[in-house]
Amino acid sequence: MALEKKYEQALPVGFKLKGGSHVYTIEQVLGQGGFGITYKVKARLMAGNIAVTTHFAVKEFFPSSCWRNEGSTQMLYSPTTRNEMQACLKDFIAEGQRLQRICSINSNIVSVNEVFEANNTAYFVMEYLSGGDLRKIVRDNGGGLGEATMLGIITPVAGAIKCLHDHHMLHLDLKPENIVMRPSDDGGPYVPVLIDFGISVHFTSEGTPTTTRPSKGVTQGYSPMEQFAGVSSFDPRLDIYALSATCYFLLTGRDPKSAFEINAATIAADLHGRASQATIDNIVRGMSKDYNDRPATIEQFMRGFMAGAPLPQRGNATVQQAPAAPIAPAASSSPASQAAGIAHSETRVVNGGYVQQGHYHQGYTPGNVHSREPKRKSKRGLIISLSALATVVVLALAAWGVIALTSGNSKSKDNMGGDDTSLEYAIDNDDFKLLKKYAEMDSARAFYPLAVLYMDKENYDEALKWAFAALYSSDLSEAEQRKANKLLNRINDAINADTYYPSMAASEVAVDSVIDSVAVAP
Repeated sequence: MALEKKYEQALPVGFKLKGGSHVYTIEQVLGQGGFGITYKVKARLMAGNIAVTTHFAVKEFFPSSCWRNEGSTQMLYSPTTRNEMQACLKDFIAEGQRLQRICSINSNIVSVNEVFEANNTAYFVMEYLSGGDLRKIVRDNGGGLGEATMLGIITPVAGAIKCLHDHHMLHLDLKPENIVMRPSDDGGPYVPVLIDFGISVHFTSEGTPTTTRPSKGVTQGYSPMEQFAGVSSFDPRLDIYALSATCYFLLTGRDPKSAFEINAATIAADLHGRASQATIDNIVRGMSKDYNDRPATIEQFMRGFMAGAPLPQRGNATVQQAPAAPIAPAASSSPASQAAGIAHSETRVVNGGYVQQGHYHQGYTPGNVHSREPKRKSKRGLIISLSALATVVVLALAAWGVIALTSGNSKSKDNMGGDDTSLEYAIDNDDFKLLKKYAEMDSARAFYPLAVLYMDKENYDEALKWAFAALYSSDLSEAEQRKANKLLNRINDAINADTYYPSMAASEVAVDSVIDSVAVAP
């Protein structure tokens, strides 16, 4: 089969590409961009004594200014661009190696298996994803998705973006085509995976780019205005705009207009009736023309889906919030609940739909403690005397508490009492009540084990809440966050697959030979 003209520089079908670990036979050209060509390949692997053939996606560094002579596989370029090409090739190899490390931390980032050099250029080998990208998912579902479905997809994607940002990387090309579904090993719901790092940029801890190739790639409707001028500093708000635009697409089934044309009123009008007001407001904020009006971090953006969430701080400051202990949903929006001291709110999954939750500051009771006047004024003196006595007792207890806290036996929030009330005891003994108490005190190490216990109880909404809290806690290690990310995927698998991906029932999943190929775009 002859290649289309735009793929005329690609390696031919049937060519055997010798990597560091395996030999890859090219079956199909998946796509070509300004900096590379992506192929679908097959390789023969050994599983013990049994040979198994499987598929991969291989990305080749091949800028549009390069060429191959007829009958040759070597990448060629002008001598005048030699220094530039060598620098870009070095960036490409570093990108592949960086992704190889990061994908082991977050399973919602496309997996990279190996990076090698050949044919005067370089390649990295990725998993081949065949589950369809988000554009296909929306099309197969007849248009825009429901709010719960959208949030179910975007939440793990946001976790992947946070992982990139934590490693000083900007994706810079978030859009429906670059989020592809991975089939679950156990036949459960498909898992969204972030792909295509062709124009991503890595930065130093001071915020300056480490890559030498220019980053001026944009996608109309998904790139903010400032990205059209090029990216020279680390700013998560670039990716937040694109993720917000992707949310818009999932809800409406339509690509948003260019950042130069669209405005807040248009976005709100297009989303009206398709999502809750909190979600609409959050997407509008995320797509603000002025980057100062957008959430500064992915954590802030995800909290924006919670009704009553505070507006983001300007600049790059991160807002830390404790997870919520649930109360009645209506309380988070009523004036009475605000007067009673609502601390935070959060979104939970209940029967496939998202409902709003909030909680009171610990120890704060709504309403007036003294709801009635004393019946007889003659008791006022007695009441005053008793109040005075109570005050003395409280002061004495408070003084004793200060002494106890400052003594060698003081307890941190991870150790409220003796051995049988410590966080270590709660974790080791799966003490549900004690873990919940520590978690509500914002002790991060309690989040994951509490989520596991809720998962065992099949209370998936609470399990999601605490697993999500663990994933986004800055107090936990990367290893602990990896565990939380895996647990989130398990929880999503346990929730009815039809609720999240109604077109992907197990009986409808096509075999690899007949599904639409998904281009892991370069």
